[in-house]
Amino acid sequence: MSWILVVDDDSICRDSMRKILERGGYNVEVATDVDSALDALKGNNFDLMVCDFRMPGKSGLDLLSELQVRNSRMPVVMVSAFADSETEKKSVKLGARLLRKPFRRQELLDETSRCIHHI
Repeated sequence: MSWILVVDDDSICRDSMRKILERGGYNVEVATDVDSALDALKGNNFDLMVCDFRMPGKSGLDLLSELQVRNSRMPVVMVSAFADSETEKKSVKLGARLLRKPFRRQELLDETSRCIHHI
C-alpha cells in the first residue's frame, strides 16, 4: 500500500484530501507547513506528496526546491486555487504536476494513481 504525504495549511482542505486518499486505499500522513513536511520526510519514504502551493511562510515551490536539493525522486502534485501560467511553469520545471482547486474527488484519485504508477 502506498504512502502519501499531504501538505496544506488549511485544515479543511488537508482533512478532505486525507479522507479522499484514505478511502481510495492509500496510507496518508499530513503536515501543516513546509517545515513539518520536511520533518516528516526525514523519517519516512513516501510514494507521493500532495502539496498546496500557497502557504504562510514558505510556499509549496520552496518545498519542491528543497526536494530537488535532496535529489528526491518522489512525485509531487501541487494543488492550488491561485495557479497562473508562471506558477505552472515553475511547478513543472521542478518536476511537479498541477491540480487546480476546487477539484473533484476522482480528479485527485486519478492524478494520484498516475503519479504513483509512474515511479
